Amino acid sequence: MSMVTLYIGGLDPHVSEGQLLGLFADFGVVTQTRLVTDDDGVCRGFAYVTFEDDLSAAKARVALNGKQIQGQTLRVALAT
Repeated sequence: MSMVTLYIGGLDPHVSEGQLLGLFADFGVVTQTRLVTDDDGVCRGFAYVTFEDDLSAAKARVALNGKQIQGQTLRVALAT
C-alpha cells in the first residue's frame, strides 16, 4: 500500500482546505491537502489531495471527476 496524490482542478477561487478535505475524506484516509493560492491567499483553481492508499484515491477520482461543485466542474487526475 502506498500513498497516492491526486490533482484537483476547476476549483472555485473561494474554496477552503476544510471544504476540500470534507469532499475527499468520504473516500478514505486523506493524509494531506494542499490548496494552491496566490499572494492574497485566494485559490488559483487547483489543489492536491494525498490519500493513504491507491484504492481510496481511485474511488475518489472516479466519483468526483467531472462533478459540479460550487458551479465549477472538477477535474480529478493522478498527480504527476
